[in-house]
Amino acid sequence: MAGSVPRRARQLIPAGLPHRGEVIAACAVFVFVAHLLLAPLTLAVALVCAIITRLSGWRLGWLIIPAVAGLILTLAVGPGHAAVGYAAWPAHVLGYLGHGHLIDRLSHPLGAFTWAGNWLQAQLPIALIAGPAEAAVIGWLHWLRTDERVGPASRPGAIAAVRGAMTAHAIRAGAVVTRDGCALGIMAGTGAIAELRWPQIAGGVLAVGASTQEVTVTSLQVVHAALRRRKPLVVIDAGAGAALAPVLAAACAATGTPLGLAGIDLGRVIAERTAVLVAAGSPEHAARACGDLTALAAHLRRIGVDGDGLVWVPGAERLPAQPLAALIKAGGDAGLAVLISTASPTAAAELAGLVAVLLIHRIADDALAASLAARVSSRSSSVVANGVRDAMPATDPVPSPAVTASPAVTASPAVTARMLRSLGPSNFVLAVSSPADRLAEFGRLVSARLPREAVRPLRPSLPSEPFSPGVPGVPDRAGVPRVPDRAAGLGRRS
Repeated sequence: MAGSVPRRARQLIPAGLPHRGEVIAACAVFVFVAHLLLAPLTLAVALVCAIITRLSGWRLGWLIIPAVAGLILTLAVGPGHAAVGYAAWPAHVLGYLGHGHLIDRLSHPLGAFTWAGNWLQAQLPIALIAGPAEAAVIGWLHWLRTDERVGPASRPGAIAAVRGAMTAHAIRAGAVVTRDGCALGIMAGTGAIAELRWPQIAGGVLAVGASTQEVTVTSLQVVHAALRRRKPLVVIDAGAGAALAPVLAAACAATGTPLGLAGIDLGRVIAERTAVLVAAGSPEHAARACGDLTALAAHLRRIGVDGDGLVWVPGAERLPAQPLAALIKAGGDAGLAVLISTASPTAAAELAGLVAVLLIHRIADDALAASLAARVSSRSSSVVANGVRDAMPATDPVPSPAVTASPAVTASPAVTARMLRSLGPSNFVLAVSSPADRLAEFGRLVSARLPREAVRPLRPSLPSEPFSPGVPGVPDRAGVPRVPDRAAGLGRRS
């Protein structure tokens, strides 16, 4: 996320001012005594709001809630009546101190609080407005003098909580497609959509975690969005499990996408914007399927056609890294984005450097957690050095690779190994390096339901035949060109 370098701590009163501490203490005592005598209810509300803000870690925006309550109460009793009631107590106190000898009155200050209940009750409407405002000033002063790189991360406030609940409800209802990509869930800090955009997916995505189920569910969210966008889908299954086929068939049926379950012509899958499950059965067959897709991607790039598709490789630990690396590179150049899923620490360590997006669930392996944290931190350090702000909390720092940065900027690690080991169920870290418009963010997965609308009858599966790039523009047996003009393909459906 674009922004400035981490904010430095500042002081309203210069640190080098003589007797600075005594001046601040005297001002604080004066303000406290004045509030205690003239506006005690406002002081009490301000202190309660400030304490809640500090203990909860909420953003200052939550203070608008008691302020709005005070505004409603002020309008209910009448602004003029509320102002008179608020001024009645200071007039009573000043009248008490003004009659008789001031020294005698100050020696018995509690006398001013006789019948205080009736006076203070009239201050309540405006006190509910002034108190949160003063608490906001206190919070702003604390924020101003705190270095952003070492300050504690804010917890989501009431507005973020409501926003997150609304976003989660929309995603569960099936709103998995966003304007530029797919919705994975909600962002932990703001409640906004945790979005993975198609230009980012084009550089390759690695979904990794200790739980195979979590990794698969997250990957299916991206697959679901791709099917809703009517993108061609190729799934290379090297023996990930028998449960994958019915789940994929249900997603295709719900989106009206024909699904082929045999070794069909991959060129026709791209041409007709359909889906296919390549049940390789062995690492050798899966590697051969990766080679066929790499050849197809090279052919599409050679003739200038954007494949606009998604390739999903679940259980990537069953494949060697070399064909996957070639597929990621060739697919990204031809518009065939590659999504890799694995729960293997060894495979994840080998593949992490090949992709532009890391989608990380809880990591149980200490070495992998340290490796991924260092990789994400080195990405964020290099971007911060170029003036882009890191949006992740900087706690529990761990050593990370050396990064050349400007002398004026020292970036803190964005993600640590302990964070990755302690992620809760469905929580994830989304780290993006290309395009460089976002570093990393914490999120919570929200699974989208499949559409409930009626599904039109599916067309028959495409005929089985091995893939061969062939000659551009030459029709196959069904009369469909092997490589389509993108404008002639089926339209997208969101």
